[in-house]
Amino acid sequence: MTGAWLVFSASAIAILLAGQLLVRSADRIARVTGLSQGWIGFLLVAVVTSLPELVATMTGGGIDAPGIAVGNALGSNAFNLGILGLMGMFSGTAFFAHLSFTHILSASGSVLLTALVLAAIAVGGGPALGRISLISLLILLFYLLAVYAQFRVEKGVPPEPGLTLGWAPALAVLSAGVIVVAGVALTHAAKTISEGTGIAQSVVGAILVALATSLPEVAASIGALRLRAFDLLAGDIFGSNLFNVVTIFFADLVFGRPILGALGADAWPLVLVAAWGIGLTALAVAALEVKAGKGWRGPEPASLLLFLGYLGGLGVLAAQGFYQ
Repeated sequence: MTGAWLVFSASAIAILLAGQLLVRSADRIARVTGLSQGWIGFLLVAVVTSLPELVATMTGGGIDAPGIAVGNALGSNAFNLGILGLMGMFSGTAFFAHLSFTHILSASGSVLLTALVLAAIAVGGGPALGRISLISLLILLFYLLAVYAQFRVEKGVPPEPGLTLGWAPALAVLSAGVIVVAGVALTHAAKTISEGTGIAQSVVGAILVALATSLPEVAASIGALRLRAFDLLAGDIFGSNLFNVVTIFFADLVFGRPILGALGADAWPLVLVAAWGIGLTALAVAALEVKAGKGWRGPEPASLLLFLGYLGGLGVLAAQGFYQ
């Protein structure tokens, strides 16, 4: 058990460091290419920082731990929204007032995809097409539509003159490689911890694995906050949440059958986790619609509520225990 905790901790540290390297590379790519911060955050940063969730979810399916796989995907979304609230509190301004309305599209998309997950759980995974649930396939198709729609609404900015890409693309690829390797090791360690402690896989996935695999989002968010690149920060969070739900499609591939129909006793805890994420996202969308003035001083109420909502849901989930 001690070895599992050491592997888990080392993997988490590697993921955190790689995430810090990634956000610096992404910011340079945005300034050189003229792509908007929101789009770079939504696509490049979000996909790379979500690689741990993809690896962990697929690994969970491959080692017959569906509760960890799905719990990680859904729990990471709630954790990401908690990060968004915390960063908004530390921004020292009316955080949501500085964000583009285009984030509403990706935030709403994550609600739709999570609702499809809930529907699949309710019907025992739903009809299958070979190894894949048709609902999982629908989730993938909606994600691709969301990427296209987000691209259409984002507006670019003039490239920064005299600046070159340099090592930024190579460092982004290096970051992705570190994140993938650490993600696999982390998931195996999490399963060992779950079996050794008797804690249900859904709780380990939704809290422990979700927290560790979301460390790149933490690192990217801190870096973006330092640069006051608020749209890059929000684009990463909402884009990651969309991508996290899509990882369930890939979990089907390695699991060999619809993973949402094989949750057993973990199904109801994961319904709670999904509802938690939907509620936090709805709060974020409301904050994007109803913005406080940009002259606001002190912790923004919407950011504070978002962070407290995450802590409250975490407390409820932990209090339930869901021991096997």
